[in-house]
Amino acid sequence: MKIIPTIEPVFILAGQSNMAGRCDAAELPNHLKQIKSLDFQICWDIDRNFVEDCNSDGKFLPLQPQTSTGLNMDIFGPEMAMAHSLAPRLEKLGVKRAHFIKFALGSTNLHTNWNPSNTLTSGKMSNIGYYPQFQKFCKESLEFLNTNAAPCSVILPLWGMFWLQGESDSSKANTANSYLSNFEKFIQTVRQDLKHPNLPVVVSPIIWKGKKVHLVNEALQRAADSEIQHCYCIEPLEKNKFSVQGKEAGVGADHLTAAGLCEIGHRMGNAIPLSIGENRAK
Repeated sequence: MKIIPTIEPVFILAGQSNMAGRCDAAELPNHLKQIKSLDFQICWDIDRNFVEDCNSDGKFLPLQPQTSTGLNMDIFGPEMAMAHSLAPRLEKLGVKRAHFIKFALGSTNLHTNWNPSNTLTSGKMSNIGYYPQFQKFCKESLEFLNTNAAPCSVILPLWGMFWLQGESDSSKANTANSYLSNFEKFIQTVRQDLKHPNLPVVVSPIIWKGKKVHLVNEALQRAADSEIQHCYCIEPLEKNKFSVQGKEAGVGADHLTAAGLCEIGHRMGNAIPLSIGENRAK
């Protein structure tokens, strides 16, 4: 009897603190806590620039908020809502299981910390290059999936990447003005290193207190509109509907609220083109 392989798509989530999440899991709406129709798995490594043990120990676990020892609470990013937007679309394609690989680092910038050319591993955090660790985590996670998949019965295609970052590049004109060129270099290198030249990438405009936020958001929009193939930018959050957390939130101050994170997750999940059954010209 011929075995028909099942498809289990893989998605990468990367960025800084809003991608990691700065909301207590207690704020997660009940309807987003579980997906009964699809088995979503997540492997994570977050905020390793602050503490070393905010990770899933290299394993894929059922989709859930992640324990932050640094923040002393369980946190979530846009992935919970993202999964709910992806689920019905994936079901229509016959998918029963999907995987998230999440690597996010609070307070990191694109121009230095995510710069693929920066190999500095020690010293002041603002000077360290975390791209090698990001790539290592992605490759090891993909290898883990393939090693543990049933031979000849499971295909694990990398179907896309979600990027939520830019706040730390928005305070100065020079870093904001160079965001587009830095992002182009970053995505080109990611695709080369993962051997996926057409990897779809979904980005989100940011909400932050940086004086040059508009320049970063313009760069993200230009990347999607014309500069980077297979790049998609979601609509920015409406400021009259979605705000940031206040000072009472402590380390979560100025970060997206639970409502904002969930809305970005929904929009990102709807924006990614899926490799089977969908074809968005770009």
